[in-house]
Amino acid sequence: MLELTLRVAAADVEDVLDAVLPALPGGTHMRHVDGEIELRVLATPGTPDEDELRRLAGPRLIELRGREVSDDWRERRLERYEPLTIADRFLVRPEWAPPGEDPHLTEIVLRQSAAFGTGVHPTTQACLALLAELEPSGSFADYGCGSGVLSVAAAKLGFSPVVAVDVNPVSVAAARDNAARNEVEIDARRVDVTTEAPPPADTIAANVPPDVQVALAHVLGHAPKLVIASGFQRADSERVASAWGAHGLRVVEERGAHEWMVLVMR
Repeated sequence: MLELTLRVAAADVEDVLDAVLPALPGGTHMRHVDGEIELRVLATPGTPDEDELRRLAGPRLIELRGREVSDDWRERRLERYEPLTIADRFLVRPEWAPPGEDPHLTEIVLRQSAAFGTGVHPTTQACLALLAELEPSGSFADYGCGSGVLSVAAAKLGFSPVVAVDVNPVSVAAARDNAARNEVEIDARRVDVTTEAPPPADTIAANVPPDVQVALAHVLGHAPKLVIASGFQRADSERVASAWGAHGLRVVEERGAHEWMVLVMR
């Protein structure tokens, strides 16, 4: 099977995608490489040929190349796989990927599901990096847990007990499954944190949109010792910090994660 790779500047990728995606029956796989973006396309029936792809991509196209790849999707998936290492502490990998080779990394193995938080999103990576810097102490809560990746990481670091909550039952099921897969104990529950108080904890991670941050801070009865908040952009940072400030918490660190923000509050 033929695989075509379009290389474009990161700043141009949205325009190129707008131009080529309508013509791609099988979609595309996007990969970041040294400040540029590679769009990989399998030449399935109905896919434009190289000349047509060049025409569609226009002058923003830096390079287009083709190569033969395996017809077996499992082999193609493994070939594309690149280990995700975060803060020199965590290796986050899907269940089908081989184990890492560095014994000093803590592996987090996730089953593919519809739940948010596979480790790829910038906010998830930033929260994991901050977790890696903490000295594990006391209880931990993951509000808006998605796949449970932050909960699993906290449990592996030594926080206990660990609770994970999400309004989406698919996410709650995924968090339970991933906890079992990683052999850690997590209490995963379905809770709407905008209307009901979730279980309290000494340290909490809330990777949720700004409106949910504000509602969560309002309904939370227990003042945590530390909050890692993300899932919003810089324009909403002050509003989020103010909401948590009602618990006596103040921002001690803020980090950018592409267009997203992460606030650490004590």
